[in-house]
Amino acid sequence: MKESILFTAESEKTLEEFIESLKKNAPSYNFTLRHVLDMTEEYRQHGVDVEEGFHLLQVIVCNFERSYPTVLKDPKRAAVILPPKQMAVYRRDGKTIIHYMPFTSDIIARALPEDPMLQDRLAKACRNIIELIKASC
Repeated sequence: MKESILFTAESEKTLEEFIESLKKNAPSYNFTLRHVLDMTEEYRQHGVDVEEGFHLLQVIVCNFERSYPTVLKDPKRAAVILPPKQMAVYRRDGKTIIHYMPFTSDIIARALPEDPMLQDRLAKACRNIIELIKASC
């Protein structure tokens, strides 16, 4: 069986407590909590009959100071640097579950082979997000 590249963490905190902890800890990891999208409400607004008790959040962090100059230099980079800044957060069996898919330098190299500096920087940012999640649990 192959090892999953999906990072998973569990917390005893409620969804709200985890989000508040993430927001508080984000600056220590050079991030800002950019957006919390309530996917449960999004599904409902689009006519989906959502099961009672289902609650899924899409949480996005960003380092605006680094992101803007990176994208300004080459807007194509936005397609690569923005996706790995989001995580899925939900409740199951009395715990808050966080799933995050970090991009490795290999994945980034396949998308932007001409951009070795970004390959290293983005992979490091993804590792930072994992540490932020751990600290916020």
